[in-house]
Amino acid sequence: MGRRALLYTGGVKSWSIVSALQDLGMSVVATGTKKSTEEDKARIRELMGPDALMIDEGSPKALLSAYKELKADILIAGGRNLYTALKARIPFLDINQEREFGYAGYAGMVELARQLTLTMESPVWEKVRRPAPWATKQVGIPLVA
Repeated sequence: MGRRALLYTGGVKSWSIVSALQDLGMSVVATGTKKSTEEDKARIRELMGPDALMIDEGSPKALLSAYKELKADILIAGGRNLYTALKARIPFLDINQEREFGYAGYAGMVELARQLTLTMESPVWEKVRRPAPWATKQVGIPLVA
């Protein structure tokens, strides 16, 4: 895929999703480490290298700043970050355990790839990033039908 993901999750997902994304050809620019053990962090360094960027603070401002600075193509996080991503008009994939899709095994990898593709390739991103139609209209022209 060649895309860049910002992953904000913790615990086992902080490295297992990194591994899955790498298997799909994506670069993980940073991963969250909230609720991650030292063993989890060691596993992240093993997968992403010794200079792996690990994020412990997940405020909306911090996540959006990291997204922009690291030139990510998608934010993959828990559902509480959905509104932040949509408000910023950036692709978002919910990775919480309450999600509707399982990502275990081969079928799970296929589903993860499908969900990533549906999310990042959606035509909505081009449309929502355009200026509003009324913002490009000339002022003073009556809108009478």
